[in-house]
Amino acid sequence: KETHPAVKYVLNRRIPSDKWHLLYFAPKFMKWVNKQIPEKFSETSLQFDHPRLVLPFFNPAGKMFAFAGRAFGKEEPKYITIKLDEDSDKIFGMDRIDYAKKIYVVEGQLDSLFLPNAIAVAGASFDTPFVQKIKANCTLVMDNEPRNKDIVKQLAKYIDKGYNVCMFPDTIREKDINEMILAGKTVDE
Repeated sequence: KETHPAVKYVLNRRIPSDKWHLLYFAPKFMKWVNKQIPEKFSETSLQFDHPRLVLPFFNPAGKMFAFAGRAFGKEEPKYITIKLDEDSDKIFGMDRIDYAKKIYVVEGQLDSLFLPNAIAVAGASFDTPFVQKIKANCTLVMDNEPRNKDIVKQLAKYIDKGYNVCMFPDTIREKDINEMILAGKTVDE
């Protein structure tokens, strides 16, 4: 129902309805995690449990190797990411990309749902072994933080390594793809 907190959240974030099947809901996220990985969260942590949007990470073969829980409110941390396979790169959307087309590599999982053929590094480094393999066919789309010296250094590093990168014009004020959509921009824009 539209009154459900998860539905309200995806509607408010304007997540495309054709991507809703990629999202799940855990009314008590830490309790749910403990069913997947016994005793991952302590009894003390469980006292602060709350609902989260669940974003599963699948490898190209369709096997889940990680998942993230996104808070609905101001709970910290905003994202809790749990890896089931420590050897896998923390990349969201690997199971959905077409390697024959341009691949967009963004920071946030939700941002990846707005762009065609996109994956997300889930806040991790863009220069992972998986992204290195698709380097010739991808464009890195970092969050729009042009005044952040660390981001500028990272951007220069990726350019030096031969990556295609997106540099937003000064007219773009929004921090990320989702904020751009919320501000009224279209996917094409």
